[in-house]
Amino acid sequence: MLNAYIIADRTLRKIPVNQASDLVPAIRWLDLNNPTEQERQWVKQAFQQELQFMEELGEIEASARFYRDDHGLHLNLYFLLGADGVSRIASVAFTVNQGRIYTLHAEEIPELRAFYSHASSRPELNDDPFSILLGIVWVRVGLLADNYERLQTDLESLSSAIFRGEKRRMPRVLEGLARVEDTNGKARLGLLENQRAFSQLLRDSAAQMHAEEINEILRDVESLMTHSTFLYERTKFLMDSALGVVNIEHSKRLNVFTVLSVVLMPPTLIASVYGMNFRHIPELDWLWGYPLALLAMLAAAVGPILYLKRREWL
Repeated sequence: MLNAYIIADRTLRKIPVNQASDLVPAIRWLDLNNPTEQERQWVKQAFQQELQFMEELGEIEASARFYRDDHGLHLNLYFLLGADGVSRIASVAFTVNQGRIYTLHAEEIPELRAFYSHASSRPELNDDPFSILLGIVWVRVGLLADNYERLQTDLESLSSAIFRGEKRRMPRVLEGLARVEDTNGKARLGLLENQRAFSQLLRDSAAQMHAEEINEILRDVESLMTHSTFLYERTKFLMDSALGVVNIEHSKRLNVFTVLSVVLMPPTLIASVYGMNFRHIPELDWLWGYPLALLAMLAAAVGPILYLKRREWL
């Protein structure tokens, strides 16, 4: 699917693209969402622009994620997506060439829609292709910051459950902590990508006029990296605490079975002795033999309990 945008009266406007002739020279931003081969050919015919293949978006080498060639400046960035509480990352390829920016991705990216909404009322966000690129990244960094705020709120709730000793909630707490760390790790990957890519972008001559904005983005990314490290350390601490609560509860249950085995062992021994099938057992003729055996078993059971309590093992 192709989404094309032109700048009219310093305002970013979306125009429909249903055929090759709709790709007019006035287009300043062309967004390609999982394009077909036919759509890729339209772009090549209209603008002589070669696009990356979808398979190349997942490459992790630095040389494959930021480079310049005959078809412009290429920059690949990770975007954090989430649905039903499960986060994932998607790679978006940005290409700046001949006064035009191309974005290529395999699925819907909310940041692109959000940027278009902001740019419609803020002309300074769409002065040139680099302004559009930086505007999209600004939106992305802002959404990451919002995401970290939500993770911090989730951690507060999970922390309260742990230190209140809500044992029944521990499985859900552990699941929640794992989800927080998974999201934090994927968001951190995107921040690391930003640091690497924009540090290189600063050295590109075409982006020098936007050096101040790029440096400001890098400062925001650095602050989010610090917060990400803090969340990682806190999540790790809470995970250890939750596992400690689970282990203590598990130990208590095992302790109950251990005490029961110690308490029941002596009475079992007495009952076993008098349960033997020998003809000559002197106590068989005792009038009070049965009550005495029961009393001996009771004493043998109570004795270990009193001993364990005296040693403060119970």
